Amino acid sequence: MSNQEEVLLAFGDEGSPSQRAIKHPIALFFHVLFRSLALVLYVFGSYVFSSSFVQLFIAIILLLALDFWVVKNVTGRLLVGLRWWNKVEEDGTSVWQFESKQAPSSNVESVVFWVSLFAFPVLWIVFIFTALLKFAWMWMLIPIVGVALNGANVIGYVKCRKDAGTKIRAMAGQFIGRQLMKQAFSSGSETTSQTMTI
Repeated sequence: MSNQEEVLLAFGDEGSPSQRAIKHPIALFFHVLFRSLALVLYVFGSYVFSSSFVQLFIAIILLLALDFWVVKNVTGRLLVGLRWWNKVEEDGTSVWQFESKQAPSSNVESVVFWVSLFAFPVLWIVFIFTALLKFAWMWMLIPIVGVALNGANVIGYVKCRKDAGTKIRAMAGQFIGRQLMKQAFSSGSETTSQTMTI
């Protein structure tokens, strides 16, 4: 039994505007909003908002959870045409499932999606080491959660993109194979008809 199951979805005809145009501005806004707010609150929260670690911890974890859900279920599908999830079968095996849209998305949206997907976990890792150097053990918990949630999305989308690329290459290979077979049969039937007329 395969550990991967592929699902191809048709998201409808979204037209073909310029690749530089932003097709989903609201999704793009929320893709960056929750992760940026969590980071800003972590850095400046104790100075500006509250000196209570518990209040900041709860607020930042809620923002990170919102970011995880929005990126995994909404913005990945809209901005880059990918979506992933992991399903546990009855026998306990884990199955990765992927959805991919074949229509190209906006280049701007794609760049913002992938840059922010990789940049924010790196920033959280920097904050882990900063908290470690300051011996701020409690404050180190927040970036660890940030790396875990952002890292899960990174792993999921990297696997999803790899799966989509494999699927596209397989479809292209099948298409080329069919075209070659058609060409071979059509040229073979032409030579047969020519020999019959001679």
